[in-house]
Amino acid sequence: MRTLLKNGRILDPSQNIDMVGDLLIEDHQIEAYGPNLDVADVQETYDCTDMWIVPGLIDLHTHLRQPGFDHRETISTGTQAAAAGGYTVVCCMPTTQPTLDSPSLVDYILDAAASPSSGGAFVQPIGALTVGMKGEQLSDLSALRRAGIVAASDVGAPTQNSRVMKRAMEYCTQLDLPIIAHCEDLELSQGGSINEGPVSAMLGLRGIPRSAEEIMVMRNCLLSLHTGCRLHVTGVSTWGAVEMVRQAKYLGAPVSCDIFPHHFCLTEEDVGEFDTRFKVSPPLRTQVDLDIIVQALNDGTIDCIASNHSPYASHEVDVPFGEAPFGISGLESALGVTLTHLTHKGILSPLETVRKLSTAPAMVLRLEGGTMRHGETPVAQITVVDPNHRWRFDVGRTFTKGKNSAFHGMELQGKAVVTFCGAEIYRDAAFPESRVTTSRKRS
Repeated sequence: MRTLLKNGRILDPSQNIDMVGDLLIEDHQIEAYGPNLDVADVQETYDCTDMWIVPGLIDLHTHLRQPGFDHRETISTGTQAAAAGGYTVVCCMPTTQPTLDSPSLVDYILDAAASPSSGGAFVQPIGALTVGMKGEQLSDLSALRRAGIVAASDVGAPTQNSRVMKRAMEYCTQLDLPIIAHCEDLELSQGGSINEGPVSAMLGLRGIPRSAEEIMVMRNCLLSLHTGCRLHVTGVSTWGAVEMVRQAKYLGAPVSCDIFPHHFCLTEEDVGEFDTRFKVSPPLRTQVDLDIIVQALNDGTIDCIASNHSPYASHEVDVPFGEAPFGISGLESALGVTLTHLTHKGILSPLETVRKLSTAPAMVLRLEGGTMRHGETPVAQITVVDPNHRWRFDVGRTFTKGKNSAFHGMELQGKAVVTFCGAEIYRDAAFPESRVTTSRKRS
């Protein structure tokens, strides 16, 4: 089977490629790319004029919920949502029931992801840093590593004990296993719903102070510096946290970080009249935080953009604000929000946009992806993006079970229209049938 993507803008940050040309996929592998490829015996041709051809997107922060919370999401619905959002790889967090702290559960997730019912994206499991995510006893990270985890994390239950975190980093350094850290001092954030400040006071809600995040970012960065452990801070939301990551990098700590789309385009003011769609962790911050975060995206301090896909069932979010869970279902909106609020505003170039959504995430966790180099991925992982397609995000028309999104009804510019992940191909209705030519192979 030979598939040709023609006349697209090929963007590959791993090779600093930005050119208009064609890309050939043969037997589910990237065979060649360049301007005006002379190719015969092509079974399918996709006309990608005025579109981007990029390495498949990679998400470092996805909650697939299965096993244990199948009413919120399953591996099948989550991977379908991923493919629709342009993702070919999602890294699933250990927030399952039971917690992802045993090799048998890693096997379960990998087997479920390989099932024919799953939706065209690879799943890379992230193991629980501590047993039961209780922050006390380290998981058998060596066994989890052999089973197939790509990182360990305390997302969902941030490790409060500094001694435990230090031991975890020392252990992970020996295993060459990165830690993805949710940085939050639970004593400071306990009972809080939104950012602590004038808005929380006006609404009569208990606030979450910025120091709850910044104290833990500082601690974890210092421990990374002292142990040499690869640390990825997920979901920075304050200007102070950004500056601490910047200083840790300057001092030589192996630290990287990501940001969620809602933190570079929404603020605490968007909570409005107790709208639970805007209840997230970390909470939406101030305009000052947003402005400095945007600068940090532009200068490279913030390495990646992650979706923090956190789906919940409708009955779980249709409750009073204080009782609602934290989270947004983000896989199908992340690219559109990024293009609308960063790329089209000139904050990120197209190449840098792809870097933060694909190449940099692959580098952080050393995954086989984020590049178009021949032979560097097990199968072709390619996303075709229409950067100018205007659409309105509608949670009623998504694959995910989670309909909790702050972006519902938002007008966006830019969309993933075709996702290739080996033999799996997702084609959105925004890529018209008239652009696809099918022919039989000549004998």
